Amino acid sequence: MPLANTRPAKRLTGHALRDANLREHSLRRAQTAPPLARLLVTIRAKSLGLTRLEFSRRSGISRGTLRDLELGIHSPTRKLLQRLMSYYRRCKLDSAVLDEVRQMYAGPRGTLTELIAWLEVQAGSARELARRVKISPSTLWEYRRGRFPLPLPLLHQLCRAVGEDSSNVEPLWLEAERLRLLDRGYPEPLADFWAMCHRAGLSEKDLPRLGVGTAALRQLRYLDLPRWEHVASAAKKICKDDVELNALKRNWSLGNRPPVDQPNDDFGPRLLQLRKARGISRRELADLFGIGGKKPAQSVKQIEECGAYSANAYPAGIAAILTDTVEERVDLVRRWSERRARFLQRHRPETWVELRLQREAYGFELTEMEPILGYSSLEFQRIERGVTRLSEPAQARVLAALVNAGEARLAALLEGRRAEVTRREGWHAPTSISEMVSLLVEREGGLVPFTRFLKKKGVNGIWPGRVKAMVAGTDIPPWPIVERIGKACEVKDFTALRQDWQGRYRNRLEELGLAPLGVEVRLLIAEVASSARAISPKLGVSYPVLTRDLQRIDAGKPVRWRAVERILKATGVDPAGPSWERIEAWWHGSSRRK
Repeated sequence: MPLANTRPAKRLTGHALRDANLREHSLRRAQTAPPLARLLVTIRAKSLGLTRLEFSRRSGISRGTLRDLELGIHSPTRKLLQRLMSYYRRCKLDSAVLDEVRQMYAGPRGTLTELIAWLEVQAGSARELARRVKISPSTLWEYRRGRFPLPLPLLHQLCRAVGEDSSNVEPLWLEAERLRLLDRGYPEPLADFWAMCHRAGLSEKDLPRLGVGTAALRQLRYLDLPRWEHVASAAKKICKDDVELNALKRNWSLGNRPPVDQPNDDFGPRLLQLRKARGISRRELADLFGIGGKKPAQSVKQIEECGAYSANAYPAGIAAILTDTVEERVDLVRRWSERRARFLQRHRPETWVELRLQREAYGFELTEMEPILGYSSLEFQRIERGVTRLSEPAQARVLAALVNAGEARLAALLEGRRAEVTRREGWHAPTSISEMVSLLVEREGGLVPFTRFLKKKGVNGIWPGRVKAMVAGTDIPPWPIVERIGKACEVKDFTALRQDWQGRYRNRLEELGLAPLGVEVRLLIAEVASSARAISPKLGVSYPVLTRDLQRIDAGKPVRWRAVERILKATGVDPAGPSWERIEAWWHGSSRRK
């Protein structure tokens, strides 16, 4: 039986004892260091059995850098961590230890930021990972910070670039996208909806193809929740299963209930109610604000449907036109401001909301700020976005200047409105045929609708070409035709119109070269009959006889007084009046010329 080995273990002496004491001292001091620093010290002193000096000489990393890392003063950079991992691999450390270092450095991969950091560590550096997927390192850095939305296909590509499994990264990406939208002020149901749309590779322009109407789409742009029925078809296509769909529908129904202290968004419906009460069309409002395009009234329709903001039909202007008092206008603009302020606080929380609302209420563009405030468009934009801060007195002066300029703009708008109303309603008491017909054509919506309207009213013999000639002033019909048109269109006052017609009809007869007696006779006939044939039955003579007499009168040839007298009696001229005496004088003058 062999004897037991009772020889005591060899005691450390000299440099070996000093190195052991240094390693133990490092382990004791690492107990209060951050987790990553404590792990690095444990690997060096315990797993590798090296002092800091020995580790520095063998790995090529300076002692000062190692000291800062092990004391937790600095965190290792990607490049430094790559050098550490390369040395650990040369020392043939267990892969579990290497994974622990990576996880301690990049985090537990519970968020998208930690996942990207892990992928960077796997690739060796952020620059190397960006090179493998062919993007710039700065773009990858913005993705990691959450400043740019990371496309899901690119995330799969990043995982494949370092040999990682990408099948379980979608939940992390979906949650990160949802949080990014929530940070930008999106309501929770809307953040879920858009995150699922981005997961499916869909953007706003694809929603109409999925069955989302234009009104609902405008509400989504305004970060409002439309009714579930308006987005249900799109939700079914972006949700992966019924569980997601039911959860989204439940959150949507809860999000559609406004808080108790939040007023209703009734700016648009109130505008619609006021506009209909005043009998103003959308096209009339659009023309007043100078909105062009193929469908100018569409902007007004969008404002009425969902209270959308339009720089052309600005809120204070519409409110001034549709209300009678300043109090009503202020109340209407306040309703718009409350809703718009919520949108700005969600979409751009850094904005100076009061200034933005004041500028948008009066429809001012950024380029219009220099004449009003003296700031260039870029300077004012920096002030409005909160980049440049102003003192409180300066803020008050800026807001007061915007209000003064806006009130002057409203005064000009209302003056133009009054002039437009006067012009549009001029057909009630027109001053000329051209004015009356042009206003009536505008009222009915064109030449053809106007002629159809006259035909329905029993006014025949009027076609679009003749109406166009009346507007141009080249066709002056007899007074009975003008009077029938006016009465059919409910013209109230014919006084100024008849005086203008007499002057224009007389001038046209004189331009034709008729004798003075012929001008007077033809004018009398045109005042009571639409044509010479229409008045011939009243004369007791046939139309050919009347035509012969009129031709002689027009040419200034002598004609019997009886021929002239029967025309005067048929037209109702008073024998004791000035017109009878004037025509008789002209007849005596023409009868003496032989």
